[in-house]
Amino acid sequence: MRYCRILGVAALALSLASPAVAQDASIEVGPELIVYTGTGLPTDLADALVQPFAEYMDEKYGVPVNVRTVPGAIPQSWLTLQTEWPNPTGDVYLLYNQNVQEGIEQGYWLNLEEQYTPEEWATFDTDALAAMNLDGYAAPMEVAAWVLAVQDSLDDGVVTSLADLSKPELAGRITFDSALSVASGYNAIAAAVTIRGDDWRTWFVDGVFNEEAARPAFELVSSWADNALTLTQGSGSIVPLLRRGEALASAWWWHNVILEQAEGTPIHVVEPTEGVMAVVQAGPVVSSASENPVAAIEWVKFFHSTVATETAKSLNYHSRMPRSGEVASQEWTEFAAGANFVFIDEFRAAMLDPAYNADVLDLYNRIVIQGQ
Repeated sequence: MRYCRILGVAALALSLASPAVAQDASIEVGPELIVYTGTGLPTDLADALVQPFAEYMDEKYGVPVNVRTVPGAIPQSWLTLQTEWPNPTGDVYLLYNQNVQEGIEQGYWLNLEEQYTPEEWATFDTDALAAMNLDGYAAPMEVAAWVLAVQDSLDDGVVTSLADLSKPELAGRITFDSALSVASGYNAIAAAVTIRGDDWRTWFVDGVFNEEAARPAFELVSSWADNALTLTQGSGSIVPLLRRGEALASAWWWHNVILEQAEGTPIHVVEPTEGVMAVVQAGPVVSSASENPVAAIEWVKFFHSTVATETAKSLNYHSRMPRSGEVASQEWTEFAAGANFVFIDEFRAAMLDPAYNADVLDLYNRIVIQGQ
């Protein structure tokens, strides 16, 4: 299975677990750091690391750096950064991979790989780094796997595939994210491509989106949308529908399903027979305009440290990417052992490419939303 090394290992213990005193007393470290953290488990992890990071920085630099986390939807964080540039309020940002790539081209980030020794950087999985293709500006944070969250009350065998979302017995009782609202909305299109066996690369040629080649896959997604209770806009709209039992099946990220199960919602994971759509999510990036760059770099390295890995386990953040030398959580190990992962990083990058994205969303709106 491709990327098998990603799925069964965790992180090598770094010096961050036992911080040492800084060797260069002339390094200036500011007392405050502003970190845009996205939403969900990455935000929970960032909040849990604030105090240990302050202690680490106090021991290493004599400055107990106070991290102010700014949670919120990633598209909004990205828009805020672009609007504020060249004087952004944030020092560190958690963004979608395509935002990181665009930011590289704009000179928004410091190169993270340069802050590690070659031996340290080698503990990040090389296949994951290649999948992200971000030139060392970010390290892998998690493998996001897209599954079906199915109510325990639903008979076994009713839902085994994403294609089942169009079944009459599920009419008005299924959900999946809209591509017009969140990046995870593109997962359904990738699933349709996988089911049909289409060559999606023919959709994107020399800056022109081939609408006719893409239309059959979009029409398959439309058949699911016709059967949906609603098209969701991320976890905030999925959770209440599952908790109230209004949605019998929702396409959702595996790690969120596991977290919701821990909250007592009677749902279980179904791995679609056509494969589990999955992407490698990049970790935080450091703003090249940061007025506290040493602390910002230390925060990102701390976020990828063994301290963070162990903290993530305690938060049920099981999809967090391991680095060589540690053991992944039991939940992730068991899930990954049997899952047929279909990595869609390249597909999503093409769909989100500014050269094509407006045309992609126009077709999505016409076919999936309007039913034309």
